[in-house]
Amino acid sequence: MLVAVDTSQGAGPSVASDKDRDLRELLQELGHLQAKQRKLKREVEKHKLFEDYLIKVLEIILNGHNEGEEPEGPDETLVGAMVEHYGQLFAISQDIQKHLEAFSKMSRVFHQRLESLEESHRALIPSLKIRLCQLQKRCHHEWKLWGLGHRVTSQKDMGSYNNQLLNDLQRIINNMVRQCSPSAHRSPSAHRAPESMGLFSKLDLIQEFMLDKMETVKFISLLMEPRVCWSGDRLKNSRRDPSSFRKCPRDQDSVPRTPLPGTQTSEYSSSS
Repeated sequence: MLVAVDTSQGAGPSVASDKDRDLRELLQELGHLQAKQRKLKREVEKHKLFEDYLIKVLEIILNGHNEGEEPEGPDETLVGAMVEHYGQLFAISQDIQKHLEAFSKMSRVFHQRLESLEESHRALIPSLKIRLCQLQKRCHHEWKLWGLGHRVTSQKDMGSYNNQLLNDLQRIINNMVRQCSPSAHRSPSAHRAPESMGLFSKLDLIQEFMLDKMETVKFISLLMEPRVCWSGDRLKNSRRDPSSFRKCPRDQDSVPRTPLPGTQTSEYSSSS
């Protein structure tokens, strides 16, 4: 008997704690239900306008059905127009949805093609770079070859031009040597003499000829002066020593105007 009392007394606090826990759970569930109720009330209030409108529409439809004829009024006409309008909008929305789906499919296809093109482009870039480097090297090599060929050609042209100038100069010197040679008027074989002479010998011959001509011209100019006379023993050395001439003390009329035979000979030699 004492044991039973002790058991009931020990179980009392546990039962009370269970009740408190259940009470708390019920209160929590009640709070959730109240919140849900408030939310549903807000939804009902939001759709209250549509509810009233639909109730009126149903009343009109039921009244017309009960009378056996379709009522004619502004409300019925408005409802029919709205139903027809929303039907058209629904059909249009379905059509737009179909077009949108087709466009999305096309967009996906184009995106796939674009990705494939980008991949092929990325794969093609290295080969194109290699090809470009090869072409640049080839162009540089061709440019070098062209520059060398152009340089060689210009050098050859310059060499041929210089050779032509030297040949022309040598021909002119040979012609002058033929004209200056003392034996040029004696025999036709004298024209072969310049080819057997050296360059410096030819130049010396031309120089001697020019000096001889200059002395001859100077001698003639001295002979043509009015007050110049000469001695017979100095005629032979007059060309080499023009200072042998002296002033004649006689008058101008006593000087002979006709040149001597030696003068004519020098003139002939100068003309030759």
